[in-house]
Amino acid sequence: MDNNRIVSATIEVFHECNVHSFPIDCEELLIHYGYRLFTYKELQQKNPELYVLCLDYSEDAFRSGISKVVAYNTDRPEGRIRFSLMHELGHHVLGHTYPSDQNEKAANAFASYILAPRMAIHYAQCKNANDVAKLFGMSFEAADNAYIDYRKWHRKVVTHKMTILDKAMYAQFYNPDQKCFVWSKKKCDFCGRILYNSRDSHCHMCEIPFADRSPARKLGHIDYFRDFPEDGRRLRAMEQSWLYDI
Repeated sequence: MDNNRIVSATIEVFHECNVHSFPIDCEELLIHYGYRLFTYKELQQKNPELYVLCLDYSEDAFRSGISKVVAYNTDRPEGRIRFSLMHELGHHVLGHTYPSDQNEKAANAFASYILAPRMAIHYAQCKNANDVAKLFGMSFEAADNAYIDYRKWHRKVVTHKMTILDKAMYAQFYNPDQKCFVWSKKKCDFCGRILYNSRDSHCHMCEIPFADRSPARKLGHIDYFRDFPEDGRRLRAMEQSWLYDI
């Protein structure tokens, strides 16, 4: 399994779909790539035969690349649903055309990386799997695996410095106005104030809960610095210290 290819694919999805904070909107990403989404309960009412087929295939989710349909089981916990949806997107983005153990492992890795990039875990200052699960909308099991892998990634970066993919990930989530890596962006419905990189669920200015924000754009070459050329030179000069710019 080529982890670099998988991480690169997640960055391309982030760029294509204009994703600049977390947690990501899993349904919007699938819709962007042309998929129609149905719940298993909807299929049970509209097409019982297809419902049985989906359930026999998986109790979590089913994807048809030909008809561009993704169905999922709403009886599963929210974190597991999100992982299943991104697992199916992984099959699409990675170009899987047949089932295999290797493809399943790659799709699982894609789901983990796109839900919680290891760099985002770092800048969010997650201390454990519980933090990852809460901030990135994952099940504890998936968050635990992501956090274990994050620690391996962190040791590698500290020892060998950032790779080109690490720098591309940083560039995708670097906000030139805030002058930092943004992992969270929330907007208050009442006063419109935007709070960056906050763990709070409400605005302290007016005490009104934040509304959920939905990120919502083909694979190819990406110039990761083109969106903020005025900062390109400074960003490159900061490459050695990006990881610690918290």
